Amino acid sequence: MSEKAKESNFYSRSALADKLGLPLKVLTQSLLDGGWLRNEDKIWQLTSKGEFEGGLYRSSKKYGEYIVWPESVLQHPLLRDIEQPQLSASHIGRRFQIMARQVNALFAEQGLIERDVRGWHLTKFGQWAGGSLHTHERSGATYALWHQDLLSKLPELEQELLQLGWANSLDAEALAQPFSAMALDGQPHACRALKLIGDWLYLAGIGHSCNRALPRQRQLQSQFYLPDCRVYIELWGLQLSPTDIAQQLSRQEYYLSEQVRLISLQLKDIAELDERLARELLNFEVKAYQHL
Repeated sequence: MSEKAKESNFYSRSALADKLGLPLKVLTQSLLDGGWLRNEDKIWQLTSKGEFEGGLYRSSKKYGEYIVWPESVLQHPLLRDIEQPQLSASHIGRRFQIMARQVNALFAEQGLIERDVRGWHLTKFGQWAGGSLHTHERSGATYALWHQDLLSKLPELEQELLQLGWANSLDAEALAQPFSAMALDGQPHACRALKLIGDWLYLAGIGHSCNRALPRQRQLQSQFYLPDCRVYIELWGLQLSPTDIAQQLSRQEYYLSEQVRLISLQLKDIAELDERLARELLNFEVKAYQHL
């Protein structure tokens, strides 16, 4: 077995298109032009070149026999250098170092797309902005693609995407230091890291309050409180004044003595906030992005 065949992550053609942020037709044509794939009697087959690049046959009860590709092909020049005629949420997410579902959540919040039982569809604003609607070949789910000039038309949207990407574009010191930052929901925060948590909760559809006074300890204020599930979120490692440090330590004593539902985060968690918070909230039977 080749080294490529031993890789654990394999992608179907449609999943590979999603990872690359490409329309499925564009990716398929590139695989055909590159000699990796051929279609005989409406059946997709690997060429010897495709097998050399790690393509394999898989089968399932639902789809029958189909072809998968190893993760390594994502960096192959044939695929990496494909001209991007339109932008998917995955492609935009990679550019700003955020998850595709955060891109879609932000675009929905801005009124560019809306969700229905089949997937995403464009609003009139989304059509004006240059979006086009497409359908996944296998699942039938609908999704939007965007012209390259989308963000030049909507510079404020580009700024919001840039700020959502702070978690991976800035170092821990910049995230933790005092900085007046306004979250997407209009809540002011004292640093970029807290804004990122607030933005994640907002886009994930999780109702929350900031600086809520604690029961029976009104002089203490929580960083984040989620009233629907009664969960507190506390971020450690910020650059705080002595007074604020004392406040945070007092809150920690309160959380322990009251045995409240608590998610404690460190600065290093900010870079993987989407995965970390979604997983932590599931422990309290709260699912993120349910509104999408």
